[in-house]
Amino acid sequence: MSLVLNRLLPIAFFFGLAGVAGASPDIEALLQRMVYTLHTVNYEGLLLHVQGQGGDSRTMHIFHLFDAQHGERERLISMDGPARELLQEGDRCTCVWPRARLVITGRTPSWRGRLSAERFGETVQLAKFYDFVQNGDARVANLTCNVVRLVPKDAYRHGYRLCIHEPSAMLLRLEVLDGDRRLEMSQFASLRIVPEMGEEVMRLSTDIQGFRVVEEPAEEEPFEPRWIATTLPPGYTLRHAAERRNPHNGKLLEHLIYSDGLGNVSVFIERQAEQRPPEQALSGAMQRITRNIDGFRLTAIGEAPEATIRMILDGLRPVAVP
Repeated sequence: MSLVLNRLLPIAFFFGLAGVAGASPDIEALLQRMVYTLHTVNYEGLLLHVQGQGGDSRTMHIFHLFDAQHGERERLISMDGPARELLQEGDRCTCVWPRARLVITGRTPSWRGRLSAERFGETVQLAKFYDFVQNGDARVANLTCNVVRLVPKDAYRHGYRLCIHEPSAMLLRLEVLDGDRRLEMSQFASLRIVPEMGEEVMRLSTDIQGFRVVEEPAEEEPFEPRWIATTLPPGYTLRHAAERRNPHNGKLLEHLIYSDGLGNVSVFIERQAEQRPPEQALSGAMQRITRNIDGFRLTAIGEAPEATIRMILDGLRPVAVP
């Protein structure tokens, strides 16, 4: 669920019209307000996700609820395409695929099209790798919003364009860019702030009785990775490492997440009995690249340029055992 997000071009070409560059205090303050708003405000709306420019589109109905007892909760329901429903409570979620009669519970995944804004709050760190630019205003969901762009300083990152409703600091539209080309967009088609939202909106609408349930156990102890990245793009670090079971075949795999704060690359490492040819696929801002090393299949999936994903994959090596 996420926007579960850069290539360097001269700023004048990237924007066409002049903007105001630099990590100005006003932009930083607006981004931090936006993160707080999306975390704490109760709202309901229709969220449109589009791949490319005029590409495939999907609509999700979103309910977001925050209270002191439960913290942040969110429920998303697909309105078209394959039926799916997600209920998120903190960093745990229940993901439902009605057609497959499958329920997966565990850590919150990256849901394509989800407005994940918390990563934009690390403005000091992000300013090392992105220029912050104000570029006028726009209109989304019948609301006027300020346009803020994050321009990458090198070829290892996508660019971002956000449209933020200044009075409320609500994020109304998020675009992922490659130069001046839009890769993906998520925006509200309708939005309603609901200060007093009832608990019923957090109940699954799908009857999951009889569904196959795959439970991912909570990670109780730190996991020591068995693979290490010997080369990483500037700013990227290992943010998370865990051992999981593949929900399709039940086999154990190692899951590593690398990030610069905005763009995330997940690497899944699984032993394979038969070597399959490497693969590469592109879907909007999402790249998927595989590689075979010494009887293991490495699959990298992330919202990052190909050069970034290949540098991470090519640098992964098994940790030497003394």
